[in-house]
Amino acid sequence: MSKVTAKDKRQAAINAKRKPLKTVLLLLLFLVAGSVFARLVQLYWPSIKHQFTTSEALYQTSTPKLQALFSQEIEQKSVLRLSWQDLLPEQEEATLRQYQSGNAASELSPAQIGTVQSITNQLLLSIQASSDENYKSALHSTNIVQTVLGKAISISGFIVPIEVNEDRTLQSFFVVPYYGACIHFPPPPPNQIIFVQLPDGFAHHNLADAFTLTGILEQGMFEDPLGTSAYTLNVYDIKAYHGQPDDFRAH
Repeated sequence: MSKVTAKDKRQAAINAKRKPLKTVLLLLLFLVAGSVFARLVQLYWPSIKHQFTTSEALYQTSTPKLQALFSQEIEQKSVLRLSWQDLLPEQEEATLRQYQSGNAASELSPAQIGTVQSITNQLLLSIQASSDENYKSALHSTNIVQTVLGKAISISGFIVPIEVNEDRTLQSFFVVPYYGACIHFPPPPPNQIIFVQLPDGFAHHNLADAFTLTGILEQGMFEDPLGTSAYTLNVYDIKAYHGQPDDFRAH
Protein backbone atom coordinates (compact mmCIF):
# COMPACT_ATOMS: atom_id res chain seq x y z
CA MET A 1 0.00 0.00 0.00
CA SER A 2 1.45 3.38 -1.02
CA LYS A 3 2.01 6.03 1.63
CA VAL A 4 0.14 9.33 1.52
CA THR A 5 2.74 11.97 2.23
CA ALA A 6 2.15 15.37 3.82
CA LYS A 7 2.88 16.92 0.41
CA ASP A 8 0.14 14.86 -1.20
CA LYS A 9 -2.30 15.90 1.50
CA ARG A 10 -1.48 19.59 0.96
CA GLN A 11 -1.96 19.23 -2.80
CA ALA A 12 -5.28 17.45 -2.28
CA ALA A 13 -6.42 20.26 0.03
CA ILE A 14 -5.41 22.89 -2.57
CA ASN A 15 -7.27 21.02 -5.31
CA ALA A 16 -10.36 20.77 -3.11
CA LYS A 17 -10.30 24.53 -2.58
CA ARG A 18 -9.86 25.23 -6.29
CA LYS A 19 -12.90 23.22 -7.37
CA PRO A 20 -15.54 25.66 -5.99
CA LEU A 21 -13.57 28.60 -7.44
CA LYS A 22 -13.50 26.97 -10.89
CA THR A 23 -17.23 26.30 -10.66
CA VAL A 24 -17.95 29.93 -9.77
CA LEU A 25 -15.74 31.21 -12.60
CA LEU A 26 -17.46 28.93 -15.10
CA LEU A 27 -20.88 30.12 -13.93
CA LEU A 28 -19.81 33.76 -14.27
CA LEU A 29 -18.47 33.06 -17.75
CA PHE A 30 -21.75 31.45 -18.83
CA LEU A 31 -23.74 34.35 -17.35
CA VAL A 32 -21.69 36.98 -19.18
CA ALA A 33 -21.79 35.01 -22.45
CA GLY A 34 -25.55 34.54 -22.07
CA SER A 35 -26.05 38.25 -21.39
CA VAL A 36 -24.00 39.23 -24.46
CA PHE A 37 -25.83 36.70 -26.66
CA ALA A 38 -29.25 37.92 -25.45
CA ARG A 39 -28.29 41.52 -26.20
CA LEU A 40 -27.09 40.62 -29.71
CA VAL A 41 -30.32 38.72 -30.38
CA GLN A 42 -32.36 41.69 -29.14
CA LEU A 43 -30.44 44.09 -31.41
CA TYR A 44 -30.13 42.09 -34.61
CA TRP A 45 -32.80 39.38 -34.71
CA PRO A 46 -35.66 41.66 -35.87
CA SER A 47 -33.57 42.85 -38.83
CA ILE A 48 -32.46 39.32 -39.71
CA LYS A 49 -36.01 38.02 -39.40
CA HIS A 50 -37.28 40.83 -41.61
CA GLN A 51 -34.88 39.80 -44.37
CA PHE A 52 -36.04 36.17 -44.45
CA THR A 53 -39.73 36.35 -43.63
CA THR A 54 -42.66 37.88 -45.41
CA SER A 55 -45.97 38.91 -43.94
CA GLU A 56 -49.31 39.70 -45.48
CA ALA A 57 -49.87 43.35 -46.38
CA LEU A 58 -52.27 45.10 -44.01
CA TYR A 59 -52.67 47.92 -46.52
CA GLN A 60 -51.94 48.30 -50.21
CA THR A 61 -52.43 51.36 -52.36
CA SER A 62 -55.27 51.53 -54.85
CA THR A 63 -53.39 54.06 -56.99
CA PRO A 64 -52.67 52.36 -60.37
CA LYS A 65 -49.52 54.41 -61.04
CA LEU A 66 -47.96 53.45 -57.69
CA GLN A 67 -49.02 49.81 -58.13
CA ALA A 68 -47.37 49.61 -61.56
CA LEU A 69 -44.19 51.28 -60.32
CA PHE A 70 -43.79 48.95 -57.35
CA SER A 71 -44.52 45.74 -59.21
CA GLN A 72 -41.51 46.63 -61.35
CA GLU A 73 -39.37 47.70 -58.36
CA ILE A 74 -40.19 44.51 -56.42
CA GLU A 75 -39.53 42.33 -59.46
CA GLN A 76 -36.11 43.97 -59.89
CA LYS A 77 -35.48 43.80 -56.12
CA SER A 78 -34.56 47.48 -56.12
CA VAL A 79 -36.54 48.59 -53.05
CA LEU A 80 -34.05 50.23 -50.69
CA ARG A 81 -34.26 49.12 -47.05
CA LEU A 82 -33.62 52.18 -44.86
CA SER A 83 -32.76 52.51 -41.19
CA TRP A 84 -33.57 55.70 -39.28
CA GLN A 85 -29.98 56.85 -39.22
CA ASP A 86 -30.03 56.80 -43.04
CA LEU A 87 -32.37 59.81 -42.88
CA LEU A 88 -29.84 61.91 -40.94
CA PRO A 89 -27.17 64.09 -42.57
CA GLU A 90 -23.73 62.79 -41.62
CA GLN A 91 -22.76 65.58 -39.21
CA GLU A 92 -26.10 65.48 -37.37
CA GLU A 93 -25.91 61.71 -37.08
CA ALA A 94 -22.50 62.00 -35.39
CA THR A 95 -23.80 64.67 -32.98
CA LEU A 96 -26.93 62.74 -32.01
CA ARG A 97 -24.98 59.49 -31.70
CA GLN A 98 -22.67 61.14 -29.16
CA TYR A 99 -25.57 61.77 -26.77
CA GLN A 100 -28.35 59.32 -27.68
CA SER A 101 -26.84 56.03 -28.80
CA GLY A 102 -25.89 54.82 -25.33
CA ASN A 103 -22.15 54.85 -26.00
CA ALA A 104 -21.37 55.87 -22.42
CA ALA A 105 -23.26 52.88 -21.05
CA SER A 106 -21.74 50.49 -23.57
CA GLU A 107 -18.25 51.33 -22.31
CA LEU A 108 -19.13 49.99 -18.85
CA SER A 109 -18.91 46.37 -17.79
CA PRO A 110 -22.17 44.59 -16.82
CA ALA A 111 -21.20 44.97 -13.15
CA GLN A 112 -20.86 48.76 -13.53
CA ILE A 113 -24.26 49.40 -15.11
CA GLY A 114 -26.57 51.09 -12.61
CA THR A 115 -23.67 52.00 -10.31
CA VAL A 116 -22.63 55.47 -9.14
CA GLN A 117 -20.09 55.58 -11.97
CA SER A 118 -22.76 54.80 -14.57
CA ILE A 119 -25.17 57.42 -13.21
CA THR A 120 -22.37 60.00 -12.98
CA ASN A 121 -21.40 59.39 -16.62
CA GLN A 122 -24.99 59.89 -17.74
CA LEU A 123 -25.34 63.11 -15.72
CA LEU A 124 -22.10 64.52 -17.16
CA LEU A 125 -23.28 63.61 -20.67
CA SER A 126 -26.61 65.38 -20.07
CA ILE A 127 -24.85 68.51 -18.82
CA GLN A 128 -22.57 68.49 -21.84
CA ALA A 129 -25.55 68.02 -24.20
CA SER A 130 -27.44 70.96 -22.69
CA SER A 131 -24.63 73.34 -23.62
CA ASP A 132 -23.81 71.84 -27.03
CA GLU A 133 -25.26 74.16 -29.69
CA ASN A 134 -24.79 71.57 -32.45
CA TYR A 135 -26.83 69.06 -30.45
CA LYS A 136 -29.62 71.55 -29.74
CA SER A 137 -29.72 72.43 -33.43
CA ALA A 138 -29.82 68.74 -34.47
CA LEU A 139 -32.84 68.15 -32.21
CA HIS A 140 -34.89 70.54 -34.38
CA SER A 141 -33.23 69.99 -37.74
CA THR A 142 -35.23 69.85 -40.96
CA ASN A 143 -32.12 68.99 -43.02
CA ILE A 144 -32.66 65.91 -45.15
CA VAL A 145 -30.55 63.38 -47.07
CA GLN A 146 -30.96 64.15 -50.77
CA THR A 147 -29.72 60.77 -52.02
CA VAL A 148 -32.76 58.88 -50.64
CA LEU A 149 -35.38 61.21 -52.16
CA GLY A 150 -37.52 59.83 -54.95
CA LYS A 151 -36.38 56.28 -54.19
CA ALA A 152 -38.54 53.20 -53.57
CA ILE A 153 -37.79 52.46 -49.92
CA SER A 154 -39.02 50.46 -46.94
CA ILE A 155 -38.66 51.56 -43.32
CA SER A 156 -40.05 50.29 -40.02
CA GLY A 157 -41.50 52.42 -37.24
CA PHE A 158 -44.44 53.26 -35.00
CA ILE A 159 -47.55 55.17 -36.01
CA VAL A 160 -48.71 58.45 -34.46
CA PRO A 161 -52.30 59.22 -35.58
CA ILE A 162 -53.04 62.73 -36.87
CA GLU A 163 -56.34 62.60 -38.78
CA VAL A 164 -58.97 59.88 -38.34
CA ASN A 165 -61.88 59.14 -40.69
CA GLU A 166 -65.45 58.61 -39.47
CA ASP A 167 -64.95 54.85 -39.70
CA ARG A 168 -61.89 55.21 -37.38
CA THR A 169 -59.40 54.39 -40.11
CA LEU A 170 -56.33 56.61 -40.25
CA GLN A 171 -56.26 59.19 -43.01
CA SER A 172 -52.93 60.71 -42.00
CA PHE A 173 -50.21 59.94 -39.47
CA PHE A 174 -46.57 60.29 -38.55
CA VAL A 175 -44.13 57.38 -38.65
CA VAL A 176 -41.55 57.62 -35.84
CA PRO A 177 -38.54 55.48 -34.79
CA TYR A 178 -39.69 54.47 -31.30
CA TYR A 179 -42.85 53.85 -29.31
CA GLY A 180 -44.28 56.87 -27.49
CA ALA A 181 -42.56 59.53 -29.59
CA CYS A 182 -44.73 62.66 -30.00
CA ILE A 183 -47.20 61.30 -27.41
CA HIS A 184 -45.51 60.08 -24.22
CA PHE A 185 -42.13 61.59 -25.09
CA PRO A 186 -41.04 64.74 -26.97
CA PRO A 187 -40.98 64.38 -30.75
CA PRO A 188 -37.75 63.33 -32.49
CA PRO A 189 -36.09 65.81 -34.89
CA PRO A 190 -38.19 66.56 -38.00
CA ASN A 191 -35.74 64.56 -40.12
CA GLN A 192 -36.61 61.54 -37.95
CA ILE A 193 -40.36 61.83 -38.62
CA ILE A 194 -42.16 60.80 -41.82
CA PHE A 195 -45.61 62.10 -42.75
CA VAL A 196 -48.06 59.74 -44.46
CA GLN A 197 -51.47 60.46 -45.98
CA LEU A 198 -53.73 57.59 -47.05
CA PRO A 199 -56.94 58.52 -48.89
CA ASP A 200 -58.19 54.92 -48.47
CA GLY A 201 -57.54 54.91 -44.71
CA PHE A 202 -55.56 52.42 -42.62
CA ALA A 203 -57.62 50.21 -40.33
CA HIS A 204 -55.04 48.03 -38.54
CA HIS A 205 -53.31 50.73 -36.52
CA ASN A 206 -52.24 50.26 -32.91
CA LEU A 207 -49.93 52.64 -31.08
CA ALA A 208 -47.94 49.80 -29.51
CA ASP A 209 -47.38 47.93 -32.80
CA ALA A 210 -44.55 48.55 -35.25
CA PHE A 211 -45.06 48.45 -39.00
CA THR A 212 -42.94 48.31 -42.13
CA LEU A 213 -44.00 50.86 -44.74
CA THR A 214 -42.92 50.68 -48.37
CA GLY A 215 -43.26 53.60 -50.76
CA ILE A 216 -41.62 56.57 -52.47
CA LEU A 217 -39.79 58.90 -50.07
CA GLU A 218 -39.98 62.63 -50.73
CA GLN A 219 -39.03 65.86 -49.02
CA GLY A 220 -42.03 67.61 -47.51
CA MET A 221 -42.60 69.67 -44.39
CA PHE A 222 -45.72 68.94 -42.37
CA GLU A 223 -46.41 70.71 -39.08
CA ASP A 224 -48.80 69.51 -36.40
CA PRO A 225 -49.13 70.13 -32.63
CA LEU A 226 -47.69 66.62 -32.16
CA GLY A 227 -44.54 67.36 -34.15
CA THR A 228 -43.00 68.39 -37.47
CA SER A 229 -41.85 66.09 -40.25
CA ALA A 230 -39.25 66.78 -42.92
CA TYR A 231 -40.09 63.72 -45.06
CA THR A 232 -43.26 62.37 -46.66
CA LEU A 233 -43.91 58.84 -47.92
CA ASN A 234 -46.22 57.89 -50.78
CA VAL A 235 -47.14 54.49 -49.39
CA TYR A 236 -47.40 51.38 -51.54
CA ASP A 237 -48.05 48.90 -48.72
CA ILE A 238 -47.88 48.43 -44.94
CA LYS A 239 -46.94 45.21 -43.13
CA ALA A 240 -46.57 44.21 -39.48
CA TYR A 241 -43.04 44.42 -38.02
CA HIS A 242 -41.94 42.48 -34.94
CA GLY A 243 -39.04 44.05 -33.08
CA GLN A 244 -37.47 47.39 -32.25
CA PRO A 245 -37.29 49.54 -35.41
CA ASP A 246 -34.95 52.13 -33.90
CA ASP A 247 -31.38 51.11 -34.70
CA PHE A 248 -29.87 54.34 -33.49
CA ARG A 249 -30.99 55.53 -30.08
CA ALA A 250 -30.55 53.65 -26.78
CA HIS A 251 -33.88 52.55 -25.20
